[in-house]
Amino acid sequence: MENLTIYSYPINTTIFKEGETGELLYILVEGAVELRKNVQGAEIVLKTIDQKNDFFGEMALIDGKPRSATAVTVKPTKLIPVDNAAFERMVLSNGKFAWKIIGILSDRIRETNKQIEALLNTNPKDRINFAIADYALKVNIKIHDGRYKVPVEALKEWLNNHCGVSLEEIDNQLFRLLKSESIAYGAGKDKGNTELIISTNFIQQYNRRR
Repeated sequence: MENLTIYSYPINTTIFKEGETGELLYILVEGAVELRKNVQGAEIVLKTIDQKNDFFGEMALIDGKPRSATAVTVKPTKLIPVDNAAFERMVLSNGKFAWKIIGILSDRIRETNKQIEALLNTNPKDRINFAIADYALKVNIKIHDGRYKVPVEALKEWLNNHCGVSLEEIDNQLFRLLKSESIAYGAGKDKGNTELIISTNFIQQYNRRR
């Protein structure tokens, strides 16, 4: 690889925004970056870049079109920016690198299309329910009777980022689930409604990992 400069970025730094003109791709040295896209009025996370030497932002260099997603650091992160001229030299001088680029682009396009299709073909209530189960299984904190415990605000942020619905829709669906007793509030450290308890029946019904 060429002798390129490494730049450091603190957490929650926006590297670029959806719709902007793109003049650089970025190679990850360390840290993590989320690629986020607006779908139906809400922001979803398309992919998390967290593997060393993985890259993002290449599409704008290849097709010259505006950025298709927003890139935000979710950890302190080090990146190598690569401009069009350097990218072209890397592709033309290294056949293996060129084939790697083609393979990664193909996989990403297929995965993004599948993700967006799934979002558009599932009603918002079910998207929220599936995402609640996803998050509960990801956090994987159980109480004595086997039910799952999750922090309320972190869950709502997860839902807003991963299922393409507004915070208002999330609040409405959580209210319906609380009313049906599919979920319940648990006592947090400050004894407020800071935690939710997810029933095992709910997890079984909406577990996409089965």
